Amino acid sequence: MVFIPQDEVSLSHLKKEFKGYSFHAFKSDLLAGLNVSLLTVPQALAYAFLAGLPVACGLFATIYASIIAAIFGSSRHLIVGSSNSIAILIQAGIAEILFTYYRDVSAAEKQLLSLQILSQMMLVVGIIQIAAAFFKLGRLTQFVSHTVIVGYVVGVALALVINQIFPLLGIAMPFHLSSLYERAFYIVSHLSSAHWITASIGLSCLVVLLMMRRVDSKFPAGAIMLAGVAAIAYTLNTLFNYFVVHDYHFLDWQSIESWVKEIALVGHTSSEELVPTLDWASFNPAIMNHILPVAFAIALLSVIEATSASKATAANSGQRLSMNQEIFGIGIANFFAAFIGSMPVSGSPTRTMMSYECGAKTRLAAIFNSLFALLFLLVFGFLIKHIPLAAFAALLIVSAGNIVHPGQLLTCFKATRSDSLVLSLTIAGCIFFSLDIAFYIGVILSITLYLKKSAVPELVEFSVDSSGVITGPLAKQEPSAIRFIKVQGELFFGAADLFQAMLKSIAEDDTTTKVIILQMKNARDIDATACLALQHLFEYLKASDKVLIACGIPHQIWETLCDSGVAKLMGKQNLFVFDEHQPYLSIKKALIRATEIVGQEEAGNHNWSKVLPDDSKEEKISITIEPLSHLSQ
Repeated sequence: MVFIPQDEVSLSHLKKEFKGYSFHAFKSDLLAGLNVSLLTVPQALAYAFLAGLPVACGLFATIYASIIAAIFGSSRHLIVGSSNSIAILIQAGIAEILFTYYRDVSAAEKQLLSLQILSQMMLVVGIIQIAAAFFKLGRLTQFVSHTVIVGYVVGVALALVINQIFPLLGIAMPFHLSSLYERAFYIVSHLSSAHWITASIGLSCLVVLLMMRRVDSKFPAGAIMLAGVAAIAYTLNTLFNYFVVHDYHFLDWQSIESWVKEIALVGHTSSEELVPTLDWASFNPAIMNHILPVAFAIALLSVIEATSASKATAANSGQRLSMNQEIFGIGIANFFAAFIGSMPVSGSPTRTMMSYECGAKTRLAAIFNSLFALLFLLVFGFLIKHIPLAAFAALLIVSAGNIVHPGQLLTCFKATRSDSLVLSLTIAGCIFFSLDIAFYIGVILSITLYLKKSAVPELVEFSVDSSGVITGPLAKQEPSAIRFIKVQGELFFGAADLFQAMLKSIAEDDTTTKVIILQMKNARDIDATACLALQHLFEYLKASDKVLIACGIPHQIWETLCDSGVAKLMGKQNLFVFDEHQPYLSIKKALIRATEIVGQEEAGNHNWSKVLPDDSKEEKISITIEPLSHLSQ
């Protein structure tokens, strides 16, 4: 019996989860949501700043889109929201479109255009992910090598640090600088133009964050630092206004005011901005060519981050996940985000694992996390507008170290030459090209190397001694009337020609061989091209007065051979299906058939019916499989 995993998309996952829900589970979910929200709020603010978007875009993703994802997803512990890697993709994609199509518009118009571009991008991302879920394409994410993700994450960390040095030091970043190496060179050559007050604030916040992390890595350092900076800024602003109103002259307030105004702040925020308004998503066909590659990269990366985070906790909790349901939840959330002006959402490994460690029992923990984040913003939102952007830059630079895992990086670099090549080129692509292009470079390269490996079938020839017993693989080709070859690996279109050429090379210039037996028990994924290759091989051997026999044929391959007409061409008397209850029976029948063809005299009067022992003694047979170098040349 073949077991096929069920991974259907359903709208009743959340309902099933609350059967037998208890007050103890409710309390655990509530506390987990509260703890995670302390990390959620500063990240939401920082990622919106990183993407170059209004603060509300990050908050909407953390609050509303995250609730939608929790309702329609499958993981009990997954916490979604905006992420640093996707925020950088958003920033780079929108900046490129603005630079290409709207170079001469004012700053206010660029802000509005950025939101319209974001809306269209989110619409495309949501549609791609929803379609992928309904067509059950969740398994396709497995074809994106983890090495690509590791390399891309390193590139994102580099981009995050380099991009945030500009606001950390108060250096204006020119729009024409697209690659990371250009920006890094610009920073080094313009350090003298740094704004010393901004740099002092940014570096001080950086030092405070690093010191708090040394005390306890699980400490909500970001939330505490931002809250402290906001409180200090609010107090100083209140005192400053008081002194100006009362006309105190013991300090040069005009000079101080000019210095303070040069410090970039988050700007005006209010409780009204936390309530989204539904509006039709913007759609401009003229920029679609630029939006599609970025949207596809965001959709794929968002799915990979979400599934990776949910799998990590499921491995500990034992929950059975539905990957297509998870993709559907993310897709619905991103589709909804297009109508409220939200950033895209993806899985957060840090917050997801924190939710699990805090005792979350159901997806209510993710919903409570969003609601607590909204509550904190409503109560303390008046402080946000006083936070210097340099403080956010410091928080993002510190978070860059969290996303890179040196152990994984070293493993991918040392594992194989292919992994090392994919890793190096992906990181180089992030440095010299845009991040979405670098991501595609890594994906295409990893898939190409995978296909190169899978397109090489393995052929192993066995020897038979004078008593008719299989003794093991041949070390070199020897003259024999009957040759027994085991086929392993993929026989899809990419491997069919090589498979045919390798078998032809075996029979070439060989007048001794009369019958070639192929054992196909471990052959997989035969398609039309492979069927044609078998047909051409059969005709080639027939022209050389040789016969082709196949044994150990799995039922799926047997059906393909019958449907394609190859079974009729080769003769069903020369084809033997694999029997699970008698694994060696098909080999025995194939050898008997080969003896009949060759003739008892030419076969050396061997009793081929006893080539293999009875089924009760099959466990005594030990066959070592090793590739023959001369067969693959």
